[in-house]
Amino acid sequence: MGEQTETTAARRLAVVVPLALAFTVFSLEVMPPADQPTEMWGTMAATVIWSTVVWDGRTRPGLTQAAHVLGQLSLFLMVALAFDWPLADALWMGVTNIGVGVGLVVVYARLRRGHGWSPATASANLTLLGLAAVAGVLVALLGGYPNLEAGQIDRLTLWWILRNTVYVYVGSVCFLGLFFSGQRWVGEGVPRWVVGALAPLGAVCLWVTYYDPELPLTWFLLLPAVVAGSVLTVRGAALYALCVALGGALATLHPINQWGYTGIIPGSVIIDLLLTASTFITLHLAVLRDQRAAATDLLEQERAAADEQAELLRTVFESMSDGLVVLDDQQRVVLHNVAARQLVGRRIPVGVPVDWVTHFGLRSGDGTDLSLQDLTADADGSWSGQLMVDSDGHPRVLDVRSWPMHGTPDRTIVLFSDVTAERDRLSELTGFAGVVAHDLRSPLASLHGWLELAADAVSGPRPAGAMLFLERAQLNSHRMLQVIEDWLAYTVNRDGLLNRSQVCLDGLLSEIVAPYSSQDADSSPLFELDARHTVDADRMLTRQLLANLIGNAVKYTRDGERPHVRVCSRPDEEAGFVRVDVSDRGIGLPPGQEERIFEEFHRAPEHAQTFAGTGLGLSLCRRIVSRHGGQIMARNNPEGGATFSFTLPAA
Repeated sequence: MGEQTETTAARRLAVVVPLALAFTVFSLEVMPPADQPTEMWGTMAATVIWSTVVWDGRTRPGLTQAAHVLGQLSLFLMVALAFDWPLADALWMGVTNIGVGVGLVVVYARLRRGHGWSPATASANLTLLGLAAVAGVLVALLGGYPNLEAGQIDRLTLWWILRNTVYVYVGSVCFLGLFFSGQRWVGEGVPRWVVGALAPLGAVCLWVTYYDPELPLTWFLLLPAVVAGSVLTVRGAALYALCVALGGALATLHPINQWGYTGIIPGSVIIDLLLTASTFITLHLAVLRDQRAAATDLLEQERAAADEQAELLRTVFESMSDGLVVLDDQQRVVLHNVAARQLVGRRIPVGVPVDWVTHFGLRSGDGTDLSLQDLTADADGSWSGQLMVDSDGHPRVLDVRSWPMHGTPDRTIVLFSDVTAERDRLSELTGFAGVVAHDLRSPLASLHGWLELAADAVSGPRPAGAMLFLERAQLNSHRMLQVIEDWLAYTVNRDGLLNRSQVCLDGLLSEIVAPYSSQDADSSPLFELDARHTVDADRMLTRQLLANLIGNAVKYTRDGERPHVRVCSRPDEEAGFVRVDVSDRGIGLPPGQEERIFEEFHRAPEHAQTFAGTGLGLSLCRRIVSRHGGQIMARNNPEGGATFSFTLPAA
């Protein structure tokens, strides 16, 4: 039933059904004079409460709800006939009052838009009051009061409409608050003596209100209403308002009641309006109190989360190995971390203008002198480059980047990292690559050429076994050249600086697979390319990565079969990355080798004799992907072959 369990609904029905019986008896026990209608508000109030107990307000009313409406109508008719009311009059009064009450509930549910029955918002409280007023008018227009023709509206009728509005609103809002507004009665931190004083205070103020109509003391009833709304929850406020309303109803039957129905504005009308105001104020203040408490709790949670986040950021800020400096629009240092002080090798002045070139002894990355104009930011406020600084007598090369702080354009973030070791390492690698290229690569290339000429020269009549030796020499020269190429690629690309740019995968793949199309049409590889994404990566390394994987997919194919390679890309599950799959229909991966194939020099024993290789190609692929912050993995395909998947940052 949505807002309540079946057990809870049964318990509430055990309260509502006797309540409906009591309200009906109260309305029909006395046949009113011909010129005076009776109070029918009890029947409608009971309908509202009964309907909310058996219907959740979110689904369409069904047969169960219709059966309960018929049950209440039957109860009404039985009581009416027991007090000798004419059947036709009783039937019409029951249909109009119960029908209008059901309509009130349906409209209230639609206006609440599935937020339940609880009047725990100011709009719900005001909506119930407005609907109660409309319902009272509709019953009068339909002739739902005895001795009242349909459409007959006079001064006495208006008083009864007002009285109907008051008690339908009070009864509905109080019971909905009791049934559907949580379990707590009193707000947190409220002293018990304050709650205990509400009962005597309310009783005294109610007595004073009825004591003497000649004295302007009706406002006394609002005093405990304000106190109750300030210290009770919506549920507790509903209970208090219900007790006050019952006290007012009993007071009208007691000799203390001196308020009548004479005059242009009868005194009883004032009391009815006062009870409405008291209930509305009590519930409204309780709603505000609960909302304020919820907002305070949320604020405390957000404050705790913000403090935790700030502490985390402070820890990260201070533990960074890269230097971070924040500048204002006057180029004054606002904030910096410990790493920044260590990298520049001297104190960083805070809050005063600084000539960065002179104060820190900055030079360009190649060691030449530098001026402030060389540090001028681009049009978008960013700057990047390499600078050299003399840090504690040791020259360091810093990779520096700066950009405006997001959301605070008068602040600039400067991030710099020490790339001295990388520069030295790259210099060594460059020298090593030059030596290898000169001393090994060129002679081997010449040897390969001479062997090809020798093979051509002895292709006719030749000494026995000469061609076999030449073929073996040619094969070994190919292997030696491949080893050197792999070593060069692996060593240079392992630690070199990344030159990131936006790399369009489909264009790069077209360049890689183009040479394969020159082979025989029947034996040339079949490629399916569907990689339309763009990545933020080093173009040369990305080309090396894809070329290695595609080359392996073509190479590791069974004799006599045409290589079939499929390359596709899609957004990765990790935000900000693109996943690329390279699949083939070749021999697949040996069981248990899915991770080991990425190790340096590792070659599966099953394939080492059949397929040539150095064992560095996949190791280089893993190194390239890792340097870009991605991941690479391999798996066998259910239909045969293998799939290599890797991720690169999305552009």
